[in-house]
Amino acid sequence: MVSGVPLTHREREILLLVAEGLTNQQMADQLFTSRRTVETHRQNLLEKTGARNTPALIKYAMERGLLKP
Repeated sequence: MVSGVPLTHREREILLLVAEGLTNQQMADQLFTSRRTVETHRQNLLEKTGARNTPALIKYAMERGLLKP
């Protein structure tokens, strides 16, 4: 659990790749999974954090020390 929100290992991986600016397909290729699976993880991240979009997700993660500036 990180900052009160339980994130899976894969969700944390996706979060880092989102912050790097990778597309869903690029993340899928790098993680050897499908684009749809990446989309599911991204949606789960938004729901767990209450973020409405990717910039809000990144802000949430930075404010809680999940990402370094």
